Amino acid sequence: MQNNKINVLQVVGNARLGGVASCLLNYYRHTDLERFHFDFVTYAPSIFDDLVRKIDKSARIYYISPFQKNFLKGVFDLERICSNTEYSVVHSHLTTLSAFSLTAAAHTDVPVRICHVHSAFNKNSEHYLAKSFLRPFAAEHATHLMACSRHAAENIFGKRADEATILPDAIEAERFYSSREDYSAEREKLGLSGKVVLFVGRFAYQKNLPFLVEAFSRAADSGDMTLVLVGDGEEKHAVRDAAAQCGILSKVRMIAPCDPVPWYKAADVFCLPSRYEGLGMVAIEAQAAGLKCILSDSVPKEADITGRCIFLPEDAGAWADELKKPAVHFYDCRELVENAHYDIKREAHRLGQFYENALAGTGGQNQI
Repeated sequence: MQNNKINVLQVVGNARLGGVASCLLNYYRHTDLERFHFDFVTYAPSIFDDLVRKIDKSARIYYISPFQKNFLKGVFDLERICSNTEYSVVHSHLTTLSAFSLTAAAHTDVPVRICHVHSAFNKNSEHYLAKSFLRPFAAEHATHLMACSRHAAENIFGKRADEATILPDAIEAERFYSSREDYSAEREKLGLSGKVVLFVGRFAYQKNLPFLVEAFSRAADSGDMTLVLVGDGEEKHAVRDAAAQCGILSKVRMIAPCDPVPWYKAADVFCLPSRYEGLGMVAIEAQAAGLKCILSDSVPKEADITGRCIFLPEDAGAWADELKKPAVHFYDCRELVENAHYDIKREAHRLGQFYENALAGTGGQNQI
């Protein structure tokens, strides 16, 4: 503890803006900075750094060697960081790679070491064998377990899942709540017409975007439709190629990473065709904005906080049929989002309470 603040080291790893980084930033913006000081560990400079410093200019951001490339160097890098500053908490957001970050924290006698899982995996996952090998060791040096959903806890922690505190990936819900007036205004600003199908997230294997392009292409003949993909990633060119092969490139808009709120408010339906997910934070955002969501059956059912999500297998025809149905908007989601504990203004204080309870040796409730 320094200057009467609890020092917490947040180990993020790859901090390119995605679900994990967004979730952490949401909690950080609503953290009592008179009580807590956060520093961060990532693999390389990114826009995440600027967003952190907008919240607290005194926050330090350290870069270490990626564990998946050179785990020994990464461990040594992190041990050096922990040795140079007295941290009360190391909060690792790396899922199975927490096996390495929490080893470093244990070697330097950090008292509270949290293994926080934000995702799950299955046989369709990238690096399945490596993740399967690391899974038994992910929380070996953890003093506390945390997960974004019950599904993620069971997937990674197995028999220890009941020990995990479920911390919802809460959002700044007030920004997403929408109205018919918002819908019309945002569509005009963004130059949209007809039915708008939206995806927000990384262009990565996990998200299964070429499949979404194929499904959309089967539905697009039914009328004026646009597929909007907000994000970026290693599969960007593959997605563009898939759209070209399907002959629908003119109906697909690929938008660089940005504030997605206007796009949620202007859309008619949201799609998340992922091969695997720990929860699917973007589905929570879409529901807060009043959108019907079509999700793959690999997305946990816990993601359906409004009762208005459709879960489908990887069948392009079935997805196309659902996309052809008339658009329905819901503008009564506030109470449902709040009751599901996804409004950050109501939930952020619980993370600080968890840290204080953990340091006091009283632990945390499994559901907070």
